[in-house]
Amino acid sequence: MLPGPPPLPERTGHPPVFEASQPAEPGIDPEALQILAADAAKRARRQLAAALADDTPQTPADLTEWQDAVRIAAEHPQIEVFARIAQSTDRPLSELAQAVRAWRHGGIAALEVLQDPWTPDPSVLARARASLADDWADGRTPQLRAWRNRWTIVGRDRQLRYGRDGRWYPYGKEDGTWWPIGPPDPDPATALAALLALQDRPS
Repeated sequence: MLPGPPPLPERTGHPPVFEASQPAEPGIDPEALQILAADAAKRARRQLAAALADDTPQTPADLTEWQDAVRIAAEHPQIEVFARIAQSTDRPLSELAQAVRAWRHGGIAALEVLQDPWTPDPSVLARARASLADDWADGRTPQLRAWRNRWTIVGRDRQLRYGRDGRWYPYGKEDGTWWPIGPPDPDPATALAALLALQDRPS
C-alpha cells in the first residue's frame, strides 16, 4: 500500500542565491533566474494545494509571453521586478501597471477585457438591459452609452465592460485613461450598483 501524499508546505522556500564570485556566462542573468525560480516555486505550491484539495490534476493555462510577464509582475510586487519586466517587454510603465491591476482583478479574462474590445451577441446585451430595468430600485437606470462590449455611464467617468467569461468589469477614468477599478460580477445590476458606489480613487 502506497503512503499518503506529504502535507502541503506552509510556504515556499527561498530560491538559491547565485553567487557573484565570478562573472555570469554571456546571456545569463542571475537576478532574472532568481525571480523565475521564486515564481516557479509559488506556482508549484499552488498546483500542489489544488491537487491535494480535490485530487484533480491541475494544468496551468497556456499564456502568451505578455500574459506571463503580467502574471509575474502581479504576483511579485517588488519594484525591481516590475521595472525589469517593463524593460524586457519594451512596454511603457503605465501600460504594464494597467495590465497588472487588471490581472489582480480577474487573471487572463480581465486582461483580455482591458485590451480587446469585442462585440457580444445582441441578445446577450438585450437581456442585460432588461435585467437592469427589472432589478434597479426605481426602474430608472443611469443613462448608458454603449460601444461594443463597453457601457459608459453618461456624465460620469465610469464604465462597465462585458467579458467573454460572462462577467461585468468596472472601469474608471484616471487622467484621461480607462483603468480597471474592481472585481467583476456576473450580474449587470450588481456590477453597476457597485461601480456607482466606488470612490474616485485607484483600487
